[in-house]
Amino acid sequence: MKSILKYSLSFLISFFAANALLAQNNIDHCSDYLTSGFVSDGQEYKAKLDENNRAKFYTTFYGGSQYRLIACGEITDYPLAFSVFDTEKNLLFSNKDNDFTPYWNFTFTSTIDCIIEFEYNNEKPLKNEVMLLIGFKEK
Repeated sequence: MKSILKYSLSFLISFFAANALLAQNNIDHCSDYLTSGFVSDGQEYKAKLDENNRAKFYTTFYGGSQYRLIACGEITDYPLAFSVFDTEKNLLFSNKDNDFTPYWNFTFTSTIDCIIEFEYNNEKPLKNEVMLLIGFKEK
C-alpha cells in the first residue's frame, strides 16, 4: 500500500510540474514577460496560423520610446520564431539568432512601421493561435 501511495504521489508531483513548465510559454502566461518596468500597450494581438504555420502583425513604433515585443503560442513541441521587418522587408531582428527568446527589447531613433512575423517550423499545418504583446517603458 505504501508503494502505491509513493508512486501516486510521485506521479502527481511530476504531472503538475510538467504542466507548470508547459504553461510558461503559452498565451495565458504571455504577460508574465512584462517585467523590468515594461507595461502593456493595452492590446493583445492574436492571430491564427496560416497554412504555412505563419502569422503576421503590422504596427508602428515611435522614435525614442523603449519597447518590448513578446511572442507567445499554444504549441510547446516546436520553438516559436519571430522576426521583425521594416516595410521594405529588411530584417531588423530575428529570435532564431537568439536561441528563440520569447521577447526582444529595443528602441528606434525615429518612428517606423514594422511587420512582425511568427512562424513554427513544422511540415504539417498547425492552425493554432499565436499572440503578440507590445510593452513599453513609461518615461
